[in-house]
Amino acid sequence: MSDTFWKTALSLVERNKILIRGYRVQDLMEYCTFGDIIYLTFKGELPEGREGQMIDMIITSSTDHSFFAPSIDATRFVASGGVPLQAAVAAGIISLGDHHGGAIEQCTKMLEESVKAGTAAAEIVRGYRERKQRVPGFGHPWHDRDPRTLKLIAKAGEWGLAGAHLKLAESIASEIKLPINIDGVISGLIADMGIPWQYGRAFFIIPRAVGLAAHAVEETMRERPFRVIDLKDVAYDGPPERDLPDAAKKSKR
Repeated sequence: MSDTFWKTALSLVERNKILIRGYRVQDLMEYCTFGDIIYLTFKGELPEGREGQMIDMIITSSTDHSFFAPSIDATRFVASGGVPLQAAVAAGIISLGDHHGGAIEQCTKMLEESVKAGTAAAEIVRGYRERKQRVPGFGHPWHDRDPRTLKLIAKAGEWGLAGAHLKLAESIASEIKLPINIDGVISGLIADMGIPWQYGRAFFIIPRAVGLAAHAVEETMRERPFRVIDLKDVAYDGPPERDLPDAAKKSKR
């Protein structure tokens, strides 16, 4: 094959044949869960234990968080303008950034690098404090006993999937006296499953797309078109009403 061709180890499509990482798609459809497929696609092999089930739980945990998430708000505002479904969902996906949805990537990278280097929790926390940065993956404005994190940690222990990365995350939580949030738990789990940190945001994008689609459809079916902010909730703090200066008027004559 010429070097000018695109190359992929992910999938093969031929006439009446579809392979994902070498496996026939019809076999995967019959015997594997979506979590299994995510694991296979990201890592190249099917899980040998309960990793697929854990990923299914992770996907469920991040499907929706109501209006407390900027991605939901963005999708509903855009959907109210009358755009197609994919445009409204895309608006929500685009809103995912370092401060909303990005902590999984940041925290996974930190945990993977720290475990590899043997860095202790106290040293990690001290470094973030010296840089005046927040440690990603810890604390939550609404939940101090998040039912999602509690369930994921419990199942990880039960299924033998809790390893050095999740343990380090728990040590960091003790050090800074804040609970691990859902991003931090997901980070520890995917790192313990050997999934590179570069896939971190995917574990937020994939499930949140489901919630965004539902919110977009609900917005168009249930609410009036053209959602706006109530002017009573808007405070203007610019200059008072004023006239154009004479110089500006003369320049346009």
